[in-house]
Amino acid sequence: MPLKYALFTLFVCFIWGVNFVVMKVGLAQLDPFLFGLSRFVIVLVFLLPWLKIVPGAMVKLFYLGMLIGGVQFALVFIGMDMTDHVSAMSVIVQMNVPITLLLAHFILHERMNYWRTGGVFIAFCGVIIITLEPDILEEGVVVLIILLATTFYSIGVILLRKIKEVPVFQTQAWVAFYSVPVFLCMTLYFEKGQIDQVMNLDMTGISMVLYTSLLSTIVGYGGVNFLLRRYPVTLISPFMVSVPIFATISAVIFLNETLSVKFFIGSIVTLSGLGLIHFRDWQLKRKNKVLIA
Repeated sequence: MPLKYALFTLFVCFIWGVNFVVMKVGLAQLDPFLFGLSRFVIVLVFLLPWLKIVPGAMVKLFYLGMLIGGVQFALVFIGMDMTDHVSAMSVIVQMNVPITLLLAHFILHERMNYWRTGGVFIAFCGVIIITLEPDILEEGVVVLIILLATTFYSIGVILLRKIKEVPVFQTQAWVAFYSVPVFLCMTLYFEKGQIDQVMNLDMTGISMVLYTSLLSTIVGYGGVNFLLRRYPVTLISPFMVSVPIFATISAVIFLNETLSVKFFIGSIVTLSGLGLIHFRDWQLKRKNKVLIA
């Protein structure tokens, strides 16, 4: 991979890492469901030209919109609103990789080899170590909420693999389309004072909503799609391990988070497990290329 594309991949990871802090800051001014509604309304407006009927895929796009849109992000925003440990949650979110592998093993009957199994086990051990930190242990409910959100996302990823023919912006447009009414109903039922919250948004709050809508969603997902059209997943995936690193640095700088030794140990263990999974996939891909050649 040329240096310019490697740097662009890191830039996308940086956007997604900082987005954890962005969500936390934005949620200080907007209730979780209202924040989600604002996010997806903006995404839908910008991606409206891609909102076109896809014959044979509309039911799958509806389920996808519920899984990685309305349901998943509702849980994420609730969890991020409740937590005081953004850095820890950013590591736990990365569990989507082993969870996806486990679901693919049982749902799609994709066999897991010893390397992947070992990587999954190590990653889960790391999360347990992080969770056993006393301050984070008090947020056990938040950890469960984030893990549940990650599970819904992983199910959505498996479904996404069955609709590869739909371009990423078109997929994101329909995810936003189906997410807007979900968040609208939830904010109207569970929250109040929406108009006052929106009218009282300062430039920081507006910037946070725009960041998570335009940069994280459109630039982030669009950038990854751009890269995946040129390079294999096994080459792009290892870069994603840097997302919680950027999130942690951002949390320390902007939220004054204090990192414990147990957090560092748990993060290193988790990222090592994810790295093992990615490295093995890269090895197998390289081996297959050699055999084909």
